[in-house]
Amino acid sequence: TLPHQTDHFFKSMMMPVLAPAGVQEYIDFGVHGYAMSRYSGCWVAFKALADTVETSASVDVDPDRVQVVIPEDFAIPADGLNIRWPDPPLVQEKRLLNQKLYAALAYARANRLNRVIIDAPDARLGIITSGKSYLDVRQAFDDLGIDEALAAEIGIRLYKVGMVWPLEADGVRLFAAGLEEILVIEEKRQLLEYQLKEELYNWREDVRPRVIGKFDEKGEWAHIGRSDGTVDHGDWLLPAAGELTPAMIARVIAGRIERFFTSDRIQARLAFLQAKEKSLSERLFSIDRVPTFCSGCPHNTSTHVPEGSRALAGIGCHYMVTWMPERRTGTFTQMGGEGVPWVGQAPFTS
Repeated sequence: TLPHQTDHFFKSMMMPVLAPAGVQEYIDFGVHGYAMSRYSGCWVAFKALADTVETSASVDVDPDRVQVVIPEDFAIPADGLNIRWPDPPLVQEKRLLNQKLYAALAYARANRLNRVIIDAPDARLGIITSGKSYLDVRQAFDDLGIDEALAAEIGIRLYKVGMVWPLEADGVRLFAAGLEEILVIEEKRQLLEYQLKEELYNWREDVRPRVIGKFDEKGEWAHIGRSDGTVDHGDWLLPAAGELTPAMIARVIAGRIERFFTSDRIQARLAFLQAKEKSLSERLFSIDRVPTFCSGCPHNTSTHVPEGSRALAGIGCHYMVTWMPERRTGTFTQMGGEGVPWVGQAPFTS
């Protein structure tokens, strides 16, 4: 059981994925999701992160806020794209791969779900991001003291992606034109980065920018020999493990622009962020206040095991029993698989 990332699963199911950046976009993209589904015939996925779901905000609920634009550059076939009966599997597959996904791309293009937010007349560094990571990038800009005017002076172009899969190619190439480097900032494993590299790979070498994201220029799977005979691999820039924070993003942005722009103000802000991160990582108290079950919760009594026995944990609140050694409960498994570890242990149990 690992921290999950469902957008890769949605991709495998050939479902366009919308990634709202905040509570307001949950409403706006919700409207677009319904409209895109009706237009293209696709199931449309919606990326929901706890950081956004478990929060609140003031929002505009004007029913006319989102004006849906019907694409003019895609021809709907005479028999449409939606479900019908009978509909053999191979016919469905052909329609999905040859028409429905391209209809979804046309919808994203017509409604500008992906767009440039900050531009510069002579942009050198492009940043492409989406969802929560977009807000983290804006926070990183604020932390570094980079407003839109300074970003233009530095040469930064910022591209916000609303539909993270499939990645609409025309907008990407317009965004990438003239850039020296593109930094992809996204939480967890690469989704945008792999698509971006694929779409730019066959572009002319004289206009194709360098693309980095989770790893630096050495590459993700690089096997690099050192002078001492040992081998190394690419260095993580924005790790996929754990949480991506605005401070981590700020350090990477500052490092990438340092090749052609720096200022005492940015360096001072960066030093402050590093000191703050260091202080937050240090323990202030020598005791731990371990979470436990709420008063009245059945887990308070149901997790006690008979003398001489031991139990195995599951996912959810029950997992907290693994922090209580006196209740002799170890290991854990995914939701729905709680009994599986017993299968392997049963032959060795009397």
